[in-house]
Amino acid sequence: MGRQEKRDAGPGEITRLLHAWGASPEAREELWAIVYRELKGLARGVLRRQRGGFRQQPTSLVHKAYLRLMGADVEWTDRRHFFAVAARAMRFVLADEARRQLSQKRGAGEVASLDVGLPEPADPLAHRPEEVLAVHGALERLRTIHPRHERLVELRYFAGLSVKETAEILEVTPRTVVRDWRAVKVWLHGELGRGAAESTR
Repeated sequence: MGRQEKRDAGPGEITRLLHAWGASPEAREELWAIVYRELKGLARGVLRRQRGGFRQQPTSLVHKAYLRLMGADVEWTDRRHFFAVAARAMRFVLADEARRQLSQKRGAGEVASLDVGLPEPADPLAHRPEEVLAVHGALERLRTIHPRHERLVELRYFAGLSVKETAEILEVTPRTVVRDWRAVKVWLHGELGRGAAESTR
């Protein structure tokens, strides 16, 4: 993970390196050099959507997410699969960071608010550590109900991918992505609302 020189490669080369991932440290290094800029772009988008909630820098998020990928037991298929898993890794990194920040607040004697700010259905963004963890927990529940919808949120919200890019990764039509995205936002709105209500009892 030491090299970060700028390189461009087509999907075919990335797929080749992913297939050699487990057996070749050189392949992992070469892949890192190729995908670093794109991962950093994803990280900037993720942190921008967490406006005000985190002090983490894009470079730090990329490195932590990549370390998760390095330890993942995954049978990589192609470039789309890699970035889908990278989006999930970033989600878990943010959840870990949210837990750390809440722990620091409690250690300093601050009372962490349990009143999770409920986003509008059109904009399910999380701004505070409490909200990030609420969204993270909701997505874990969503995975047991509808795994594709969970991946949709990871790709659209955490990775910031377009409708077209998301459709390609999920292997569905853009129209399906738009329809599912509307449904998922409404579901998240209701799920987070229930969580906020329960926390105030």
